[in-house]
Amino acid sequence: MCPQCWHKFHPEEILWVSEHQDLFNMDHRVPNAQLRFLPSRFTPQAEAIDPRGFPCHKLACPNCHLEIPRSMLELQSLVLSVLGSPGSGKSYFLAAMASQLRHILPLKFFTTFTDADATLNYRLKESERHLFANSRPDQIQELGELITKTQDVGDEYGYAAVNFGSQSVNYLRPYAFTMQVQESHPNPERRGTGRAICLYDNAGESFLPGMDKSASPVTRHLAESRVLFFVYDPLQDSRFRCLDEGLNIGIVDKSHLGSQEGVFQEAANRIRRFSGLSSREKYPRPVIVVVTKCDRWAKLVDPDLLKKSAIVEANKKLPDGTMATLNALDTGLVKEVSSKTRDLLRTTTPEIVSAVESFTDHACYIPVSATGANTQVSPTTGLQAVKPGDLQSFWTEIPFIYSLAISSSGLIPKVSR
Repeated sequence: MCPQCWHKFHPEEILWVSEHQDLFNMDHRVPNAQLRFLPSRFTPQAEAIDPRGFPCHKLACPNCHLEIPRSMLELQSLVLSVLGSPGSGKSYFLAAMASQLRHILPLKFFTTFTDADATLNYRLKESERHLFANSRPDQIQELGELITKTQDVGDEYGYAAVNFGSQSVNYLRPYAFTMQVQESHPNPERRGTGRAICLYDNAGESFLPGMDKSASPVTRHLAESRVLFFVYDPLQDSRFRCLDEGLNIGIVDKSHLGSQEGVFQEAANRIRRFSGLSSREKYPRPVIVVVTKCDRWAKLVDPDLLKKSAIVEANKKLPDGTMATLNALDTGLVKEVSSKTRDLLRTTTPEIVSAVESFTDHACYIPVSATGANTQVSPTTGLQAVKPGDLQSFWTEIPFIYSLAISSSGLIPKVSR
């Protein structure tokens, strides 16, 4: 299935992307692109040969003609959707999550986490670079300057225009990753297994009523997603900030950006519409509420929360009967923190908890911080600023790892203490 237009097709229908420069801008679907074609000739290495005799390497959807990473066809795919209102911290969370997963999965779980397509992931990689490999790590920079806001149109923001006759349709392109268990994994049955990860990130404006239409079906991935990440910023609500006067420092009024609850409700309505769920049915899959900026408010949940790790060592029995010490996700701790975070939100912003739990029985509330407790107020503007070299994200990888741990993939061991 195509991860852009959701067209289902047989393997023999896949198109190839030509290589010869004479075939540039000759495709009738994708402008300014190489010709897509159904091959009849192949090299001894099973690569298609384009009409000018050049061997080809890239694949494309037979419907929308957009490129499809090869790993999406070779590995079982896991579709994840991230949604949130404008200004919720979604872009920061994604950049911090990806950066952490690239380090933690190989080190802790013997699993690689790599880009399946560098072009698709370019924007995310740039965000990671601005945050964690900044060229001015010791200079104070406002958070709003480090990452460009996600827009709801444009190639540079992950959208691709496709022509169907006189109709132009914009599709959202996912971030694409490949997870592969390394040969050094202690469990030989896990070695070589993997997943292709499709991660969808819409601009918050995409969830405004009327924004998803036939010419821009950019949120249709919601119906295919195995897990929803709802990124929620409690500091946007003055009721939450009343819990501690320090929470008002450096806050920018974002009330004009709309209701965070409204964004979730609109997404829930679209999922019901796209997947055929009635208004009485509950969504059967997990919804993880990613509660951002917890470096500012974690003490309201647990004074020691920022010192706790959800990844712990555990003794696991291998298929041959021997015991091995492996890293595992402490789902007991995650659920305990989720319960406390839920209780905090229920007393301050109850409509968020109500909206989520009226939609699904599988909600989990995970606090994260993309920057850590090192933000400060800019002396010139009064806005939140940071030295990029001081950034220390907290738990940004846990929503993704938790999603895998509760799935049937077996890629992430779990314990409950």
